[in-house]
Amino acid sequence: MGGIDAVEIIVNGMIIVILGVLQNMILRELRATIAFPSEKAGSEKSLKDSLMIMTVVAVKRYIHTDLRKEFIEEVSIHSKINHKNVVKFIGYSTGENTLMLVTEFISNGNLEDALHKSDISVSLDTRLGIAIGCAEALSYMHSMHLSVDLDSLVYHGDIKPANILLNDSLTAKVSNCGLSRHLFGGNTRCTNTVKGSMDYMDPIYLHTGRITQKSDVYSFGIILLELITRKRVKAGGNSLIETFSKAFVKGKVVSTEIFDAEITQASNIKILEDIGKLATECATSDSDKRPTMNNVTKRLMVLWKALHGGDGSISRRFFWRTENELDIGSGQGTSSIRSMSSVLRRFGIYKRNTSNSDILPELSNGGRIFTKEEVSRYTENYSHLIGKGWSSDVYEGKLEDNTLVAVMKCNLVNKAQKKVFSNAAMIQSQIVHKNIIKILGFCLEEILVLIYEYPSRENLYDILYGVKAFPLVSRLNIAIKIAEAILHNHSCLIQQGSVMRTNIPHGYVMTPNILVDGNFVPKLAGFSVSPRLIEGNKHAMFDYGNMNCYKNYFDPSFPKCGIPTVKNDVYSFGIVLLELISRNRPVCQEGDNLLVSKFLRTYNRDIHGKAMFDERITEEEDIHALDDIGRLALRCTHPKTNRRPTMKESQFINIFK
Repeated sequence: MGGIDAVEIIVNGMIIVILGVLQNMILRELRATIAFPSEKAGSEKSLKDSLMIMTVVAVKRYIHTDLRKEFIEEVSIHSKINHKNVVKFIGYSTGENTLMLVTEFISNGNLEDALHKSDISVSLDTRLGIAIGCAEALSYMHSMHLSVDLDSLVYHGDIKPANILLNDSLTAKVSNCGLSRHLFGGNTRCTNTVKGSMDYMDPIYLHTGRITQKSDVYSFGIILLELITRKRVKAGGNSLIETFSKAFVKGKVVSTEIFDAEITQASNIKILEDIGKLATECATSDSDKRPTMNNVTKRLMVLWKALHGGDGSISRRFFWRTENELDIGSGQGTSSIRSMSSVLRRFGIYKRNTSNSDILPELSNGGRIFTKEEVSRYTENYSHLIGKGWSSDVYEGKLEDNTLVAVMKCNLVNKAQKKVFSNAAMIQSQIVHKNIIKILGFCLEEILVLIYEYPSRENLYDILYGVKAFPLVSRLNIAIKIAEAILHNHSCLIQQGSVMRTNIPHGYVMTPNILVDGNFVPKLAGFSVSPRLIEGNKHAMFDYGNMNCYKNYFDPSFPKCGIPTVKNDVYSFGIVLLELISRNRPVCQEGDNLLVSKFLRTYNRDIHGKAMFDERITEEEDIHALDDIGRLALRCTHPKTNRRPTMKESQFINIFK
């Protein structure tokens, strides 16, 4: 498979190929059969199918199996893409008469439907965010090198509104990489078979078969035009490209009537004009005059800043800078600290930042560097508090591309405390797992801020003690995935200076720190405790008195030594298990967890735990499984740490099956 890390199994005569770190998940939970609709329109069809327990995915089926070469190239490219604005790749299937691609399911339709098939209100802020998300995804793809040949570049090939999916917060997710290709040995690829959507297709590609990354730029320019007009590029015999090209003739006053009336206000007309000018640059017939997607992304970012009350002089000063002056990375905010620093200084960002500059090298892998002004805009001046911890407050925010984020603002002030906080970012930036919250970046100006993804406003605690139906299969699915997340946290290697470390405890495993989306897919958040490693094998001590609100989940041995260990996580996970099967809150009094004590008394008295189980999940055929989970939870919460299981024990995960 062209060097792709994959494993194959056969299910009912169908070869199922699962890639990389997702192998175990799919192998464990894949259904024996996959049903497909009978429609035969086009060369492929998408549907959502619950391949995994309570996990909704999208399955794209190639109807024509003679497209095997194209299918393999799509898998080769999509499987290597890891970007927040590209639909996540899960796996694929190849059968004698079947080619299928499995990706995450995006719940809110696509941009085509939002703009042209509905009357929902879409603000300029949201539209600009959609454009930025799409631009960042394309910039990332264009920066990829998928072979030892550094001249082997990538393009998407079919950018159009229908291929830009939208999630619940209207964040753009680029999909359908079926026409994505390598540009082997150069910047151009030629073909005798032109494929794609005619209205969004680069005319050079249409007439000559010559395609480059600038072909994606052309298509994106049309999307920009549709975003600010809410009209199709060709409607009623008129072309948006021609309309805007004529409107921006030098010296001519632009009529506001060409923009969508819903977003046209006196305060933002200059921003709309700048978007229109950028769109016409992208869609010019001369491909050499089109900007790169990296340049487009940076210019859209400047406009977003202006829209949110940023320095207008900065908008005017930098919006039309030459491409070489403005291009500074891959579009995902992960350029090197040295090159990023020079650009940030150009924008005056590093003034007043000397107090925290000493920890910058430790966060070089922590993602994007944000300014304090940006963070303030994302959080609307820290107006949406969603959580408080012993060391920080957490606020809800929204990035330029509409991505919801959790913004953790450090409350610690001295150098030692800041060191602890920077260690948090350093460790978390190296922990990547599908069920662990991902750190997106940080801010070091005057205050320390970490920015995380925020996939759901609902957590497991809210669900357990709310009124929503919560079936047993969903609870077990959450237990499995959180157990895997904790195991990954304990197993992964973390680089701290020149030392590689493992057995990193999370330290904050509790139901309020388990975010759960509408499909009951969990993600483990928290981490305010786990990163308190100082150097070498030393740990920071904790002030347990500042953490009383969380003591119901903490190992009783923890306050005695103040040093977190992986066995503390096992104890906390045991408490979570007891909550899942009983729907009772844990309460700790004088070092005794009353929930654990009640379960122990019940098992000692009845030899089973049925009296403690949530009556809404106590079907007769499930009692034995619930008993096993209860006993496992009590092993996890054993007062002697050496009697507790480890997350590595195979029975720890397998017991749920």
